[in-house]
Amino acid sequence: MAFRVFCLSCALASALCSLMPAHRVAAAEPAAGNDDLSRPRLVIVIPDAFEPALDEYVQYRSQKYQVQVIRLSQALSGPGVDGPERLKRCLYRLWQQPGGPLAVLLVGDADQIPVRYMVLDRVTEPAFDYAFYPSDHYYADVARDDGSFDDWNASKEGFHANYFGEVRGEKHKDDPINFDQVSYVPELAVGRWPVSSVAEITAVIGKTLAYERGLSEQTARRGKALAVMVGGWIDARPQMDQFASGLEPQFEVERLFFRDANPRWIESIEPTAAAVLARLSSPEPVRIVLHAGHGQDHAWESCISTADLLALRQTASPAVVMSAGCSTARFATLPPYEAYVDTEGTIHAGTNHGEVFREPPPPPSVYARGIYNKSGLGEELVRLETGGAVVYVGCNTGSQPAAMTLMAGLADALSAGPLKFPTVGDCWKHALGEYYRREHLAQLKPTESWYPASIFFQGMKFMYFGDPCVGY
Repeated sequence: MAFRVFCLSCALASALCSLMPAHRVAAAEPAAGNDDLSRPRLVIVIPDAFEPALDEYVQYRSQKYQVQVIRLSQALSGPGVDGPERLKRCLYRLWQQPGGPLAVLLVGDADQIPVRYMVLDRVTEPAFDYAFYPSDHYYADVARDDGSFDDWNASKEGFHANYFGEVRGEKHKDDPINFDQVSYVPELAVGRWPVSSVAEITAVIGKTLAYERGLSEQTARRGKALAVMVGGWIDARPQMDQFASGLEPQFEVERLFFRDANPRWIESIEPTAAAVLARLSSPEPVRIVLHAGHGQDHAWESCISTADLLALRQTASPAVVMSAGCSTARFATLPPYEAYVDTEGTIHAGTNHGEVFREPPPPPSVYARGIYNKSGLGEELVRLETGGAVVYVGCNTGSQPAAMTLMAGLADALSAGPLKFPTVGDCWKHALGEYYRREHLAQLKPTESWYPASIFFQGMKFMYFGDPCVGY
């Protein structure tokens, strides 16, 4: 059975953390010759009540990794101004310890594991020209260039003390775009399982382990990939074609590109939902799926959506999926436009429902619970018991064409193969670092356009749902 790859293109705490013992299952016998400190490390952060559900997963990962399970209550018991910073300082201390590269799996949706919101000076008068966006990149970028802790909060005067990862340049043209001096390039490979119950954790673990075991059985065969391009904000077909060509030494790639008057694509297979589902459901599993084009919370526009979840559950194998489109990795409420609860517990209707802020809006709570815990296609694909996605990378809000640079970095890493980038988490970590370099984020300055600020924070609003240690 061969594996396939698809390219879809639409036009476009304290010392507590460091001294905590490994999980009781993590002490299982390591593979022969792999018991030294050079082995890669995996830290799993999980709400206390969910820890027993991890046993099988920890046993499996302990064959190759030094595994440490940290209860959320322990991670949040150290110093820091709030939950996200306490957790990040815990991860920073672990990163400082000697040993192999460090991956982090956050087990919990926005209602379980604290969320860090970054801030943009987006021009919207009722919102007092501010917007908040969830950013798990906060947990991956733990250190500055000199190795010191990066709190993403260099500007602490007045209300800025409670605004993290501030990006300016859309409204304010005289300030640096990187207002909080975020170092950006990640030290850690971070992934999140967006789960809220033991049943969801059990399902995701079962699917992840089945995927890994199936992958190990097929190491001698080329995988399959799918490149899907549907109509969108730009015509990304040439870029998607380039990504597909780069993957072809490692994978058998099929291109599904929208057709128009351009003769180059006149014979392309149209990326309809039926066409995509047919390929994902074929006996030869698809391992990689790349999508570009318009997106919505619950759909790749004119393509698959959450209405297709039953069919996606039947696919031969879960895939590693990335979408460059808008909002498909919807994760939590988006204040101050949508309704939210702030850090003081006050409920806000949001500007979409008529609220007007006469001063900088109070930051949102670090947990998005109940109606504030939004979801989308990416989360649903990862949470499926079978099929769907084993990893989903996508944007939790509006995406812009610069997202194609993120996809380029991921595609390059996947093309280089597991010998250079052993896991999908490694590939995404590489993509974020390459984005910083290729888009020259250190040199970006405000212009009359809103776009430079958007280039800067593009990588900050992309989510990685899934285990960072999965192979491909």
